[in-house]
Amino acid sequence: MSRQNKKQICLADTLLLFLLLCFFCYSSSSQKICPNCGLLKVPYPLSTNPNCGDTDYTLHCDTHSQKLYFDALNGSSYPVLKINSETQKLVIQTQPWLPNSCTTQDFPVSEGLWLNQTLPFNISSSNTIFIFNCSPRLFVSPLNCTTSSLCHLYLENSSRVDPTRALQCASSINPCCTFIAGGLPSAYKIRLHASGCRAFRSIIHLDKEKPASQWEEGVEIQWDPPPEPVCKTQLECSFTSKCLPTSKKGISRCLCKTHYYWDHVLGVCLQKRKNLKSGLTIKITIGVAVFFAVAVVMTTVTVRKSRKIRQKAKRADAVMEVVDRQLVGLEPSGQVMASVKLFCKLALACLREKRGERPTMKDVVQELLSIIEIMNQEEVSYEASVELEII
Repeated sequence: MSRQNKKQICLADTLLLFLLLCFFCYSSSSQKICPNCGLLKVPYPLSTNPNCGDTDYTLHCDTHSQKLYFDALNGSSYPVLKINSETQKLVIQTQPWLPNSCTTQDFPVSEGLWLNQTLPFNISSSNTIFIFNCSPRLFVSPLNCTTSSLCHLYLENSSRVDPTRALQCASSINPCCTFIAGGLPSAYKIRLHASGCRAFRSIIHLDKEKPASQWEEGVEIQWDPPPEPVCKTQLECSFTSKCLPTSKKGISRCLCKTHYYWDHVLGVCLQKRKNLKSGLTIKITIGVAVFFAVAVVMTTVTVRKSRKIRQKAKRADAVMEVVDRQLVGLEPSGQVMASVKLFCKLALACLREKRGERPTMKDVVQELLSIIEIMNQEEVSYEASVELEII
């Protein structure tokens, strides 16, 4: 066989493996991740179009500027600064000032920040809100509108408000006030109006020990844990879930099957296991997917040259002849060699003609756990050697 033909066969096998891995990764989860918006990743369940994420968690990606926006009620829209999928929170930027006044742009448009209470977003209690250019009647409100209020420290020392505007934002007649968001009604709105206040700013996790110039400005929005993904047919769901109607009329979701539970952080249905750590579950899932992908690839290779492989498989080192050296290195360690041989031995066992001679799924998982343990030992050895080199 010519070198060119060998390259073509290798490329075909690699492409097949890649496609199979993509298929298994996709089929293990029924959610659809939205593409990035500019430099920001859009994690599930956040959605930027009807074909990805959960549309109850919709954000707006401007195709021209490639900036992500959080659309509030009454026509106001706020740029998204960052997203943390693990804590299920995002940070939005407050509206700019109107020229030559202590008024923000959302005052005339929407009277401040208003969230739709039927959607799974709310303003977190990590926000300290400063409201400015307020009516004198707020002096008798439960808010802190005294001269010791932290809003004065923000105006004077944050370097974010020019002196002329600072005088307009807080005076003996029109005070500024401070309150902590999160309780009703401030969990869903920061209201601005003519008989109240005309501008606001928000500080996230305010630390009084830090200078005002180091305070993090923005509004932290948190979202509720997402339910199972919306579906129209079973094809849109993974093998661990079923497309079933919900209590909401006309809406079906990929509901987890018996013995599975919905993990809203990963966005998948996971099998209920009492003493199995999540990290190990992920490793097994990946291992099973890769295992079956390689098994199918090896089946293709076996059909093409079954006699050669069966003859070479009798020799201890024969399996390394069908493994790409780029995957294991030119001089693989003993642990890597052992894990590859065990992996391929397991794959070949599943290709036996007689069904009774093939390993059960339980046997496959147990063997994969043993191989993962070998790989983990390899990682520990490598990390230890790196630490020695640094020392």
